[in-house]
Amino acid sequence: MEKLISKNNVKKLLNKMISKGLLKPEDLDKPTEGWLIAMGYDKCTETGKWIFLEKTKANARSLIPKHKLPKYKNPITGKVTFDPMEH
Repeated sequence: MEKLISKNNVKKLLNKMISKGLLKPEDLDKPTEGWLIAMGYDKCTETGKWIFLEKTKANARSLIPKHKLPKYKNPITGKVTFDPMEH
């Protein structure tokens, strides 16, 4: 069974959204909020920056250690734009 959404289809869709003005290419350089939350980050209320949580308030730890988190790549250019080890 084939994938319904392939990489080429995603690139075509994103390029079409950029050409129509719905997105800017710079918008794809940063991860979405959902990606950051899924990787164990939380937004600091004081500074507004995303920080990696070693433990949550309920003493839960992330299943994936920080050094094993995947790097975020821009889906169009393929360049790494967010490295978890730097943040």
